[in-house]
Formats: sequence, structure tokens, C-alpha cells
Amino acid sequence: MSVPLILTFVSAVAFAIQFLILVYLYSSHRVRFFQYLLWAWGAYTVSKGLHLATALAPGVDSLTGPCIAIATVAAAGFTLAAAVAHRRDYRLRRRDLAIGAALAIFFAATSNAWDGDQRFVSIVLGAVQVAAGVVFLPLPRRLSGVRGQWLLGGLLTLWGGYRIASQFVDAEPGTLAYWTVHAVFVTLYFLATFAVIIMVLERARTESDRLHARLRKAERMAATGELAAGMAHEIRNPLAAIVNATALLTEGTELTPDERAQSLTAIRVEARRLNRILSDFLRLARAEEPQLVRGDIGAVVHHVTALIRDTPSRALRIDLDVAVHPNVPRFFFDPDQVTQVLWNVALNGVEAMHGRGRLSVDVARRNGDVALTVSDTGPGIPPETLRRVFEPFYSGKPNGSGLGLTIAQRIVRAHGGRIELDSQPGLGTRVTLLFPLDGHR
Repeated sequence: MSVPLILTFVSAVAFAIQFLILVYLYSSHRVRFFQYLLWAWGAYTVSKGLHLATALAPGVDSLTGPCIAIATVAAAGFTLAAAVAHRRDYRLRRRDLAIGAALAIFFAATSNAWDGDQRFVSIVLGAVQVAAGVVFLPLPRRLSGVRGQWLLGGLLTLWGGYRIASQFVDAEPGTLAYWTVHAVFVTLYFLATFAVIIMVLERARTESDRLHARLRKAERMAATGELAAGMAHEIRNPLAAIVNATALLTEGTELTPDERAQSLTAIRVEARRLNRILSDFLRLARAEEPQLVRGDIGAVVHHVTALIRDTPSRALRIDLDVAVHPNVPRFFFDPDQVTQVLWNVALNGVEAMHGRGRLSVDVARRNGDVALTVSDTGPGIPPETLRRVFEPFYSGKPNGSGLGLTIAQRIVRAHGGRIELDSQPGLGTRVTLLFPLDGHR
């Protein structure tokens, strides 16, 4: 088997394999410019297949010659169309296809009119390919995130320049020039194929990032709407109570002093409730980044439990157990925010027990985390309620704002940790705050 035949066979197989790879990639990335590039690579593959058929059966060159010319012209034309489609969102129309087909047939029909010299046609096609490469190059203001464009545009420009320059090289089979010309061609084609793949994958990643950004925006808007609806619902009840009380005070000329005092007390209570709801909402909306300092979590635990003990209405009926294991090291956390979280969780446990029961606070190491566990002996949380305890404005307490655990979860997550909640009706509730020892995750 001759050297030219071997090269033609290897080239045809390589072109076919790479074309199949692009076909597979196109099945999940259907972009117009990629479609035109796929047609161009298909035309190159057809051209190489016809070259192989001509080498195997020289007698069919009168039939394969014009077909090779048509395929070669089509490949260059589709490459230029792909470049314009990428830059200008161009779409091939029937008129454009008809003009391109006419030009390809003209070159094929007149291929023998140049005394066997295809130099002019190759130079024209090389110039078309250079133009496609230049169009593919990204605009000067885009210098990052377009490596595929730079690579494909540069390679197509080099490929077009190679097609022009190779027409002035005398490459007899077996000579060094012959091997050099074919090696450069195969290298440029292979690199151009990989550049197409890189470019398509980069575009897919960009589209995926945009989709995720829109999804996050939609989620934020949905969360904002949910918060607004919950806020309106929570404010409506205190406002209604205040309006009713003021109406009684304004119109009730026959109110007794006790009834008037009850109405004023109701106004004060509901006003304080409104203030608490607004304060919690602002705390949630203005969540600050934790100011991490290396500290002793045991000091925070003892401070919060001392506050509970110093409240006479709770201390008389609550058994408080505190255990801080000595193997818990100092680590980075925000003392103020962690104090707020622990106070909120511990207060929930006290209120769940209606001021009577046992509250246990335990600090220990768990793998690479510090586990701060708060357990109570209250009635527990039903499963249908347990799933919703972190939802904004959802509260099992009559006068609760429903934002305490939402704020706690946000603070713990900002520290790179998580909250685990385990509860069974009649057996109490256990809340575990996990903070990483190595800071943010």
C-alpha cells in the first residue's frame, strides 16, 4: 500500500471519528453556529471519504472529482456561515443556500478548465477560511472567558493561511515537503476540532450560569413574596386588636375603670408584639456576616444559662444541666451571633416546657465539628410541624413571630455549620448546633 493511500485512509477515518464526536456533542448543545460547523465538518469528512474512494478506485475520479470540489466549497462556506452566525446571530436562508450551491457546482464544473491546477480555487477557499477565523475571534473588549473563541478563530485563520501557502509548495509524495504539508494539515484540523468542543462547552457553561442566576433571582423574589405575605399576616392581628381597643376607648363612654385599664393593657401588649415582629424581621433582613474571633464556646454557654437562671419566673421550676467537655478547643466564631442563637433555642425549649421541666445544654466534639446540643423534656414537636419549623413566620407559640429559628439557621449557616433537630411527641426535643472547627466550609 502506497504512502499517499495510507495517509488518505488514516485521514478519512480520523475525520469520520471526529465528526461523530461533534454529532454526539450537538445532540445536547443545539446552537445554530455549532450546527453550521457540524455541516462544515461533515463536508470535510465527505471530501476525505471521496479522496479515499478515488485512491482505491482511480477509475471513478471523473465522478468523485466534482463531488470533492462541491464538498470542499461547502465546507468553507458553512465555516464562514458559522462564524457570522456566532457573531451576528445569522441564519442561513434558502437564497443563501442556493447561491452557495451554485458557486460550488460552478467550481466543480470548471475544475478541469484550469489545466488541472486547483491553485486559484484553493486560494479563494483559504481566504474564506481566514475570514471565518477573523470573524470568530472575540471582540477586543472581551479578554476573558472566551478561550474557545480565541483558539478556534486563531486556528481557522492559520488553517486558511496554510491552504493558501501550500499552493506554492512543491510537495511530491515521499518528500519532506509532502510530509510537512500533510502533518500541518492534520494538526490544524485536529486542533480546530478540539477548539470547537471547547468553545461549545464554554458556551454551555455560560448559559448554565445564566440559568442558575435567573433561578436564584426567582427564588429570592419568591422568598421575598413569602416574607411579605407572612409579615402582612403577622401584623394584621396585632393591628386589629389595637384598633378594637382604641375604638372601645373612644366610643365606650360607659367603660368601667377596670375595662379601660384592660383596653390600655391590650394596646401596650399588641404594640410590643408588633415591635418584636418588626425587630425580628429587620434582624432577618439585615443579616450581617459573622465577625469571627477565636473564642471559648463554653463562656457563651455559661453566659446564656446564667441569664436563664437569673430569671425568677423560669429558674424556680426549670432544672438546668450544663456540660462542656474539656476536649472542645477554642475555635473561630462570632460570640454575639452564637449567643443570640443559643438564647433563642434555649428559650424555645423553656417555653415548650411551660416553665417546668429539665433543660440540658451539652458541648462536645463531633468529628471536625463542635456540637452544641440543647435538649428539653417538653411535649415534643409533631412530624407535620417539624418539617416547617425553619419557615419564616411559622410558629407553634401563640405570640411568636416565627422568625427565631429562621434567624438561627441563617447565622449557623453563615458560620459554615448546620442545625440538626430531633423531636418526638411526648419525649421532648433535641436541637444540635454544629460549628466547624476549621472556620467556614
